[in-house]
Amino acid sequence: MPDVIDFEGERILTTWTDMHFGGRRQWFLCPNCDRRCAVIYKKGRSPLWGCRVCLEGRYASEHKSPQARRLQKAFRIRERLGQTDENLHLPFPEKPRHMHHQTYDRIRAQAKALEHEIGIHNVAYIRKCSVETIRRKVTARLDPPAVLDDQIL
Repeated sequence: MPDVIDFEGERILTTWTDMHFGGRRQWFLCPNCDRRCAVIYKKGRSPLWGCRVCLEGRYASEHKSPQARRLQKAFRIRERLGQTDENLHLPFPEKPRHMHHQTYDRIRAQAKALEHEIGIHNVAYIRKCSVETIRRKVTARLDPPAVLDDQIL
């Protein structure tokens, strides 16, 4: 049987579930859809309460542009390695003392690819052209021309 919580003059129903290793967890029941949810929201100053789905709530990251999300991810990677400034122009941080070399190399490769993507998007924005155009130009510069065996370098 659901419990009732009185909050700001509103009656909100809650329910309980048993946890796997003992104990119990309390959940709110959405007043609109009866979904079990950990958090319920109040929309503005209206008396309407509901879950994130019913009120069409969005996560903070959903309000950011894709480029802003890429930058945030790049900063988080560098922060994990000990860099405190949110600046991609600084040298890449050294391997932390107790981190495995494989882990550091994997993280560094991820960061390098992500920072390369950030750069491509920035150049495309500045030059007012498509990202694919910049990718083709960068790839053309990075790929050496084919050399026949008979040619002398």
